[in-house]
Amino acid sequence: MKVYKDVLGYYQDELFSDAFPIEELAALYAVTAKSVTKDLSVKVDIGASESAEDGGAGAGTIQVIDLVDTHRLQVASLDKRSYMTHLKKYLTGIQSHLGPGTVEEFKKTSQETAKAMLADFDSYTFYQGENLDAEGMVAFARPAGNDTWTFNFWKPGVRAEQN
Repeated sequence: MKVYKDVLGYYQDELFSDAFPIEELAALYAVTAKSVTKDLSVKVDIGASESAEDGGAGAGTIQVIDLVDTHRLQVASLDKRSYMTHLKKYLTGIQSHLGPGTVEEFKKTSQETAKAMLADFDSYTFYQGENLDAEGMVAFARPAGNDTWTFNFWKPGVRAEQN
């Protein structure tokens, strides 16, 4: 399995894997995720003693987005202005991870992508890796219908590692 990690930031958090359907777009990876029901009473025995906070019999269920739950993504509360500030800095930072001769093409496609996303800003929810690294990627996601979501990750902002 390939795991895609953030190339910037201190923690270089895990963001997604090829266990999810991935579509490669001009500047983005579009990853399809699903809303699923998570059973809180399921236990994983790691050899530690049971605590009162652990799920137990009758713990119930919750709705989660499988990609968010699997890769421990965190919701990032950003308004349009703060996202634009972050995005400008982030896109400049990831240009150093581009191959020779691809910077200008990436600038063009990323600007077009950002412009389209910002025009519909309120329909997106923003996510970061589990450590909420200020230098790391902020992915943007929105419902795609039928309990599915599309998560968008900047292509040069991730590196694939074989697990």
